[in-house]
Amino acid sequence: MQSDAGNRQHDNELAELLNLRMPAESASIAAISDAISECLVRLKVPEEKQLEIGLAVHEALSNAVVHGCKKDASKEIQCRLQCDPQGRIAIIVTDPGPGFNPELLSDPTHGENVYADHGRGVYLIRQLMDEVHFEKAGNEIRMWKY
Repeated sequence: MQSDAGNRQHDNELAELLNLRMPAESASIAAISDAISECLVRLKVPEEKQLEIGLAVHEALSNAVVHGCKKDASKEIQCRLQCDPQGRIAIIVTDPGPGFNPELLSDPTHGENVYADHGRGVYLIRQLMDEVHFEKAGNEIRMWKY
């Protein structure tokens, strides 16, 4: 993971390809995921990377719906897809929730956490993406795929 300074360097050269909003309900996730997938195909992103990005986006949007918005469909989630001149992909998911401290998350690969039926989303996102940052008190996730 890079520092915020590295993150700001990326931001200076990004082209925004999608800027979508959805109500905070699980049924809306598929439409956003499909739009991102279509954009990745147009960009000729390799299929393996498309699948990894797609799963990470689904997890980030699910977390925003469940944790950030408490499944309140009157709240809105924003999802942006950006690309830099080198072809690196950035996905930014923002929700209006209070945020969280990602350093306080339990490790889902240790102890009793292995048997839990939840708590793997952020871990999975970190495994699938090349760079992950939490901004705005934790209610915005910036995910990079190179």
